[in-house]
Amino acid sequence: MPVQVLLAKWGNSLGLRVPRDIAARLGLTEGARVDVEASEDGRIIITRSRRRFTLDELLAGMTPDKEHPSTDDAPRGEEII
Repeated sequence: MPVQVLLAKWGNSLGLRVPRDIAARLGLTEGARVDVEASEDGRIIITRSRRRFTLDELLAGMTPDKEHPSTDDAPRGEEII
């Protein structure tokens, strides 16, 4: 069931408050990231963002023992070498 909230000016933008029960049902907490988009029919769609890792975060757990050997297949057709 939809809940009405009021938009408020926030700097040069507009902000809205997510009601506590809705935030709790979705597992949203302060500081959580969400994606906001507008649909063709005038709806505002807000979804939880998927975590985006930085390259440093991805490489932090990389150790030599986890590295896969680099292999190259031999030519199979008329590739120019």
